[in-house]
Amino acid sequence: MKDEKYLNPFKNIIFLIFSFVFCILILTPHPSHATLTVASYCQLTIESAQQEISNFNELITLAQQYQDDSETFIQQEIIKQNEIDREKDALFDSYGITAENYVAFMGKNGREVEGYLQNNSDIKQTIDDLSAQINTLLEEYESLKQSIVNPIPPVE
Repeated sequence: MKDEKYLNPFKNIIFLIFSFVFCILILTPHPSHATLTVASYCQLTIESAQQEISNFNELITLAQQYQDDSETFIQQEIIKQNEIDREKDALFDSYGITAENYVAFMGKNGREVEGYLQNNSDIKQTIDDLSAQINTLLEEYESLKQSIVNPIPPVE
């Protein structure tokens, strides 16, 4: 009982230290939100789109390579998708954010992004052109994939 009386101040100090550290962690702005600006958001959008184009080109090559072997294609596609996910995470990480932060940024700052793009028509045009390329490649890839996974049997 006597030892407990001496430990109480020690417990209180430990509690205060942990409380202080917790408050600092909660109240400190996270770099993922602090480092992204409208300009860097648009630059990340361009880099992400360029990465998507490269990824779709690789997936199309993969589909063409395994067009007669659906089982191997599916296995290789899973491997490639995991690689793509790691690359995308690395890209977002290079900006100090996650994919979720990226999406949330546009949700919170959509008007500012639109205004920035109106004032920077070259950046807007680049994003539009990249988006069009992505859509074209996506359609091509989905068509190839569909023909591999669900081939149409030959007519007899």
